[in-house]
Amino acid sequence: MSLGLGVAILPGIAIARRIDKEGDWKRQLLLTPALGMLTCLGLAGLCFMLGWTLDSLTGLFILANIIAIISIRVELDPIPTDSKVERNPWFWIFTAIACFIAITPLTYMRPMGVDWVGFASLADAISRNGDFSLSQPSEGFWIYPPAFPMLAAWLGGSPATAVFILGTICFTSLLMGIAAIGEKLNCGHWTIMAMLLAPALFAKNLDSGYPTVASQLGLVVILTMFGDKIRWGTAAITGLVVAMIHPTGLIYMSTLIAAHIIVSKGQKITVTERVQSSILMVSILFAVIVISPAFDGKSVFAEYGWQGGIPMAMYAGLLLPLGLWAGWTLRSDKNARILMTWFGLNWILSSIHLLDGVEGFALLSMLSYALYSMSMHAFHIPLATLVGMRLSKMEGGISSDGGRAVMIVTLLLCGIAHSALSELSEHDELHVISNGEANLFNMLDELPEDSIVYTENEHWGHIYSIPEHIGVTSVPTLGILNQEYSIQNAATTAIIYDDISRLQELGITHALASPKGIMMQYIQASTHWEKLWSSGASVVYILEDDNMVSQYHKVEGENMRPDPWSSLRELDPFNLGDERLYLTEGTHHFNVNDTTSYQVCVMVEFVGDVSAIVNGNEYQGSGWYNSCKSAGDGGFDIVIQSEAEYWINPLGASGRGDQMIDETGIRIHWVETTHIA
Repeated sequence: MSLGLGVAILPGIAIARRIDKEGDWKRQLLLTPALGMLTCLGLAGLCFMLGWTLDSLTGLFILANIIAIISIRVELDPIPTDSKVERNPWFWIFTAIACFIAITPLTYMRPMGVDWVGFASLADAISRNGDFSLSQPSEGFWIYPPAFPMLAAWLGGSPATAVFILGTICFTSLLMGIAAIGEKLNCGHWTIMAMLLAPALFAKNLDSGYPTVASQLGLVVILTMFGDKIRWGTAAITGLVVAMIHPTGLIYMSTLIAAHIIVSKGQKITVTERVQSSILMVSILFAVIVISPAFDGKSVFAEYGWQGGIPMAMYAGLLLPLGLWAGWTLRSDKNARILMTWFGLNWILSSIHLLDGVEGFALLSMLSYALYSMSMHAFHIPLATLVGMRLSKMEGGISSDGGRAVMIVTLLLCGIAHSALSELSEHDELHVISNGEANLFNMLDELPEDSIVYTENEHWGHIYSIPEHIGVTSVPTLGILNQEYSIQNAATTAIIYDDISRLQELGITHALASPKGIMMQYIQASTHWEKLWSSGASVVYILEDDNMVSQYHKVEGENMRPDPWSSLRELDPFNLGDERLYLTEGTHHFNVNDTTSYQVCVMVEFVGDVSAIVNGNEYQGSGWYNSCKSAGDGGFDIVIQSEAEYWINPLGASGRGDQMIDETGIRIHWVETTHIA
């Protein structure tokens, strides 16, 4: 699948040779992935906007490669030899480290975060319908920048996998482009090293904010003009491409160009340049005019609060104090002033979040949604470039005490970061969609024609690859969702009140339930649903009568901790609360009144690579398990056989968890007693 992105290589080389003529072949090779991916994304977005098919996109890629070959062959200026450039070995070392950390999440086999579910759904919709229309029985469509999901759909295969690989490659390409920019600015290895001093974009990509990160590929183009006049035609074309990836990148491009103009004090530009700059401004206004009406009446959105405050300091890491120092000491340098102004403009934009809840201003609400979580992505590149410029001016360079100290700190941080990332591969419980749900999604192909599957309207309930012959009730809310018809709310109410006639009227035939949600509890408490398939504690039910009824009971103890998914559950039919008992070691016995029960089940979540005996059954590995046995013992035991290990829990940083330095263990969600109705 990833081999399909080889179509980006030749266009990338051709564009790199044209916009960086003074660079040697090694620097142009570093620019190639960023410029090639930007080209592919631009063609994908254009193809979608014109209503063309994926086959047409293949034709565009072939044409782009033919043009690239011709351009490379007829290029009159020879590529400069690398004998004129002496690069420190650390340049390649830090570039390789950055790229290695960027691709490490691919070892997880499935993205983390939640946004990828929506992007995969968009890619699936393009593969099935050729556009962003919703699957039946829903009616409507999504409005979202089309370039990223269109290119993911073209890659083929599982939408989730295509989105995952494309997002990772775009981020890696961005890092290589920033390394090339640092070298172009005579910062050597310092700029790419500075990128490693903050989690920022690394965290955003880990959190699956792929289009947001990919849209910053356009910054590489603008930064190649640093120190020169802005080539407005190139900037305008880049702006149009970036607008089709994500508005965030267009905003940061605009603030960078504005910073360049401000520092240059509005230097005189030619008539041609005025026309070209007008094209860029028109493209920005066009995007605003087209999108703004959809936000009319929506309130300004600020889930994480002020993104230019504490969140910025947390995600910028060491870059923030170093950046302030660099800015002050380089205040006489024009390029440094541009970077400082760029950072300042982005910081001013972050104040939009101080207007959280304000309604009626379409432009403000649109900005707030575009700049969501900007603490992760607004300040990383400006600060890293600024810090790289300053560190490169250290007297004695690497051999100085200050240079050695910064490099040692960077290497230590890289080691810690990679260790933490590697540890996450053993924590399946962090994924929004568990292995059990993923397995059941793949089994939906076996359902009868015209089946309609009820799924909970949460991240774990959104099926991102829907078989052609069935329907699902829920769709993810992504970008602007224009849903003209939906049976989701009616079906949810019918399940809660066990209104079977209403479900039949709606055409519901099956339901897929996750232990992360609450609909499993309502379904199990009914006599009208029967288990069809189960995997990893998740279940597919068929709307047929059975004789079993379940009740759920809270398990309490000394170490009660917040359930990470509790904020997404509005109902609690069995008063289980928002906290769960958390065990890290030892043997534990729990009493259960099962005198009238047929079966006793314990729903547990293994946090990390844990080995334990639960309810008489042995389990190993992270994730969800529902351990059942016949009633009659009056209780159950949990014996943890593995040693507790410390790990860095990203939920502690996101606010869904209570600890950043956590211990592996077992979270007990509930006890389920089942009896014959």
